Order: sequence, then C-alpha cells, then structure tokens
Amino acid sequence: MQTPPIPEPTDTQPGVWPRSPRCALIAGVLLWVVPMLVIGVLVALRPTHRTVTLDSYHVAAGNWWVGKSLYAGPGGMNYLPHFAVLFSPFHFVPLWLGEVLWRFCAAATLAGGLWWLMRGLFRSAPQRPFFWATLVAMPLCMTSLRNGNANAHFGGVALLAMAALLNRRWWLTLGLMALVTALKPLGVVLLLLAPIVYAPLRWRLPVVLLGLAAFPFLFASPAYVCSQYRAAWSNLQACAVVTEHRFADINGILRTFGTALGPTASKLVRVLAGGLTAVAWWWGARRLREPLTVLWFYALATGYLMLFNPMNEENSYSILAPALGAWAAFFLFRPEARNARGLGWAIVIMALSMGLLPNIVRPLFGNHFALIWHPSMTLVFLALLGWFVWRWPVKEQAYSQL
Repeated sequence: MQTPPIPEPTDTQPGVWPRSPRCALIAGVLLWVVPMLVIGVLVALRPTHRTVTLDSYHVAAGNWWVGKSLYAGPGGMNYLPHFAVLFSPFHFVPLWLGEVLWRFCAAATLAGGLWWLMRGLFRSAPQRPFFWATLVAMPLCMTSLRNGNANAHFGGVALLAMAALLNRRWWLTLGLMALVTALKPLGVVLLLLAPIVYAPLRWRLPVVLLGLAAFPFLFASPAYVCSQYRAAWSNLQACAVVTEHRFADINGILRTFGTALGPTASKLVRVLAGGLTAVAWWWGARRLREPLTVLWFYALATGYLMLFNPMNEENSYSILAPALGAWAAFFLFRPEARNARGLGWAIVIMALSMGLLPNIVRPLFGNHFALIWHPSMTLVFLALLGWFVWRWPVKEQAYSQL
C-alpha cells in the first residue's frame, strides 16, 4: 500500500517568513556566500593564520607521495590513508589558493546538501525551509570553515548522503557514506547503522566497502598502503585513550566536574551507546514514515558522533549542525508537525546558542564553555526527538516496505 502524500506547507501557517520564496532563497544563499567571501579574503591574505591544515593535512599529503609515514600520534593526522590522497589536489596548488578552495568546497557541500535535503522534504516550496535551516546550521559551522577543519567537509558530505537516502539513491548514498569515511573514520557509523533499516543497502554495502579498502592501492605500492593501514589502526587506538580536557564529548561534561571516565570505561560506554543507538534507530524507524525516518537516522548518527567521539572538538559540531537545521525546518514548516512547532523553536534557540554563545562568553570561561554546552545541548536535542517519536502515531505502512 502506498503511503498517501504529505501536504506541503502553505503561506497561511505561522512562522512562514520571509513571505516571498524568492527572497527567502536569496537570503539563504547570501547567508553562506557573504561569510565565505570574507573568509576567502582573510585566508588568501594570510593563508598560514588560523588554519589546521599546515601541520597535518599538508604534511600527510606530501608524505604520501614520497612514501613516508602519514602518522605522528594524536597531534598529527588522525584519518585513514585515503585522506592524504583526497587532500592532494589542495596541497599541490599555491598555498593561498588551496586553502581558499578547501574551505569553499566545504561550504558548497553544506549549502548544496541543505538545499537538496530541503527539496526532498518540501518538494514544491523548499525556499523558506532552506533559509531557516541555513540560519540554524550556519553559525555552528563557521569555526570549522574558518579554520579549514575537515569536520565541515564531513558534515557536508554526510548531509548529501542523507539527501540521497531520502531520494532512494542507494548506490549514491553508500558512495557518499564511503567518502565520508575516507574523510574521517567516524563515517563508519553511518555505514553500519543505515543498513539496519534500509534493506536495499545491505547487499550493496560489501561492494562499497571493498571499493573503499582498495582506493589507496590505486595511488601507491601495496606494501606502502598496507603499512599505512597498520599505522592508521595504531593511531586510532592512541586517539581512543586521549584524556585531555579540550574535547566536547560526553567526557567534556564529566571532566568539567572532575568525574571523567577512564580510557577503558570510555571504550565500554562507546560500545554500549552504539548498541543503544542502533536499537533506538530500529525502534524509531518502526514508528515513523518518510521523511521522518531519514531525519531520525540523521539525528541519531550525528548525535552519537558528537557525544562519544573521544577527540570531538567544538568545531566538530559542524557535523551535527545540518541535522539541527533540518529538524528545525521540519517542525516549523511541515503541516503534520503543527502541534510540535515549539520543538522547532527550541532547536533554533539551542543551535544558535551553540553557534554564538562560546564567542560571547569566552572572556569569562575561555574555550571551556563549549566543552560542556555543546554536548549538553546535543543530549537535550536527542531527548526532545525521542519524546517526539514516542508520541508520534505509529506509521501505517509495513516495516518491510522500507
């Protein structure tokens, strides 16, 4: 049985602003373009200022092509060998140009991904939801975009993967999730969770994983690639036991109060939380219908990464930011969510507080405010969504139809 189409938002519902869809689209685009032009000028003038790329990304790309080790502990590059290959086009052009293009590429995936996702959620009127999703997500992405951190690229490509999933583009979905994993190993969470519910992904996943594993062998000798895979595994194990008070995961909250979990306990908690996330994903998917199923998956996967990545930084929340924007747009503009618009405004406030408050209160708390505020808001976000899903009427279509 086909699910009846969900009605599109109308101009008579509250919260519809800007009134003109064209103005809303232009405003949404400008919210991305204007800050990025400013960042582009600043980076072009001083490419070595406020960048995380010089001591890790550029070094790794250079080392790859001369056969040197890519890894120097948690303080260096902490990604798979694939990343050195992917970053190489930005490494071999003039420094200022590579730094600008690297940041523009991240912003383009974030803005383009939001537009594609809003078109999937609001097929006939995506302009205003795109504006509001941008307004919610963009401030939380700015630090990562300014510093050139790969988290912005991860967030943008993960967003593209969610849009592809919503549109049932199965191969493209897995390809983008594989690219996310190549950018940061954290992407494996998406690859493992999505097939739990979406059966068409299951037989395709081994093919994509094989391609992902084979990718580095196209650009270097087998012996060198194998050595870098082993080094990457050792490096990831070293990252898993980092205990410094500069990370915004669940331990960022606990360390603030002097009660942080030890490395072994943290690993156990991450495994248990991963299992609970998978159960919550399956439970929610049984109750929801599209597009909520994809949005629920998006929130759970990115929320888990924010709370249980032991090296999660403030700028890592550019991964969660588009999920906050997408859910805010859903609550504010979808007609069937008219009784839950308060949740939309709550998400708007939470996201803007995460994007703006750390800079406002930095004279009082230094850089430590985000270490407790960001994961706390993530917990509140997931709790609100869990309450919403629990109260949401069970979907009519059979589970097997996914």
